[in-house]
Amino acid sequence: MFATSMRASAFTGASVSSCRPVCAPRSCLVIEAAHKKGAGSTKNGRDSESKRRGVKVFGGQPVKAGGIIFRQTGSTWHAGENVGCGKDYTIFSKVDGIVIYSKKKDQPKISVFPFEHEKARAAVSATHTTAPKDGVPSRAERHKAKYTPRAQQRAQQAAAIAAVAAKVTP
Repeated sequence: MFATSMRASAFTGASVSSCRPVCAPRSCLVIEAAHKKGAGSTKNGRDSESKRRGVKVFGGQPVKAGGIIFRQTGSTWHAGENVGCGKDYTIFSKVDGIVIYSKKKDQPKISVFPFEHEKARAAVSATHTTAPKDGVPSRAERHKAKYTPRAQQRAQQAAAIAAVAAKVTP
């Protein structure tokens, strides 16, 4: 596009018209960088799924053949009688029976004995008792021994109030 402009000439004193091209102003390429840090997400908020390790069947409890007794990392507990150990150190039962945990010579061992075996019967009788041991108070009795009954507390409060009232009245 051409624009016409009027210029005065110094020689003639008359105005001379001339054509010259008019271009758009030159714009240079500008790369802008952020002057403030963007609001990003936190680096927290993720967790691995739990492996659910630990005791699955306790001592004195029944277990079926092939049932998992204990999941562990490494051989913390070793396989005893009628028990197998998986490649991930999972302890499992080979027969139906009662689980027995034992520690001999600093090597903890898990065994399973059939229901008819004498060790299984002894384990069941030791763990599944309903009668308390002689001379040992039960948990409920120990709890009750800590506190006085409310009826007894009220009677003590009434006696204390009556004693104070007797002193005040002539």
